[in-house]
Amino acid sequence: MVLAASIVAVDVLRGETGARAVDYPSWEDVLAARGNEAAKSAEVTRIQGLIAQLQDEVAAAQALAIQRADEYSAAQDAYDTGVFRAGELSTQAEEARATAEASNRQAGLLISQFVRTGGGDITVNLLVSGEQSSDMLYQLGAMSQLSQKTIRLHEVAEQDRNTADALTAQADIAASELDGLRIAAEAAFVVAQEAQAASEAALAEQESQRIVLEEQLKALTDATAKTEAEYQAGVEERRRQEEAARAAAAAAAAAAAVAAGSPSGGGGSYAVGPGGQGWSNPFPGSRVSDEWGQRFHPIDHVWRLHAGIDLVYSGGTCGRTVYAASAGTVTQASYNGGLGNSVTINHGNGWTTVYGHNSSLIVGRGATVSEGQPIAYAGTTGASTGCHVHFETRTNGTSQNPRSLLGPLGVSF
Repeated sequence: MVLAASIVAVDVLRGETGARAVDYPSWEDVLAARGNEAAKSAEVTRIQGLIAQLQDEVAAAQALAIQRADEYSAAQDAYDTGVFRAGELSTQAEEARATAEASNRQAGLLISQFVRTGGGDITVNLLVSGEQSSDMLYQLGAMSQLSQKTIRLHEVAEQDRNTADALTAQADIAASELDGLRIAAEAAFVVAQEAQAASEAALAEQESQRIVLEEQLKALTDATAKTEAEYQAGVEERRRQEEAARAAAAAAAAAAAVAAGSPSGGGGSYAVGPGGQGWSNPFPGSRVSDEWGQRFHPIDHVWRLHAGIDLVYSGGTCGRTVYAASAGTVTQASYNGGLGNSVTINHGNGWTTVYGHNSSLIVGRGATVSEGQPIAYAGTTGASTGCHVHFETRTNGTSQNPRSLLGPLGVSF
């Protein structure tokens, strides 16, 4: 049922964000309208409406991408917490069963010890000699205490067995729910990526068509009539200027990150770690400020799994370069719910890593990265209380403690 609903959600999303044919005006339309005031006014209104429509579509696509990312984040949190809780219940059940068995063994040892020391002959002794009555009374008292203690041990063992049975039942229920939670998380990831792709496509179309439409407006409203060559030159010049502005903004952001203290100096790839097994620390020189495991979320105020470790620098974290822990393909690079601006890398064989809360991203979805390659700049986006890198390691979608998973590969945190 969860899978079917998720597939429907993907299809609905494709319908919401699918490509549509738009009848944009051509230069011939502009020429035809320019010779008649009424036609020119109508064409101006039409072009202004198309520009506004493009802006609205970008805003709607971006809002939908954010919504889908939040839904994926919630689904992933539910699955992660479910896996942890099922494992925790199973461990508690095993411990309770082991305690019950220990209590039973202890009771058996007490009885065996008493029998070996003569407690079993007490009735015979009472009949043979009255002179040993004080010793026998002592033995009777000891037997009574032993009996009471044995009964208590058996009661405790029974309680522990009942607890173990209850915990096992809870663990079985929790485990039976995991497939549904996993499928929901995987489907939500697909939907979120579809929405992000649609958002990027809408923005690209808006950036491309807006320039053409604005130059057409100029051609219609300028006092001096433009030729087609002048119009085309104006379009190309506007595109060149905006591309240069975007490149300058990206360079400024990179320079600001380096000035904030990038450990690589210029943001280039760093020498990989000592493990030599294809894995390295993604934030070299940092320390762990929060460990992997169940915790009370500092912002949402609920108990759930902290599915990664948080990495920080004592001398300031914001703006420092984040590196790929291993080679792979970027499957997600965008806003990602509580993780803010995050990057997900697929390393093959079911292994993935996630890098969250970045101020900005260097790589895009579909990029191939190498170990130690810069992928982002650390920040505090999403559900974050301060600059840090939230680093996750997963096998087949299930969160693993990065210390446990990467430690044997020579990576230390």
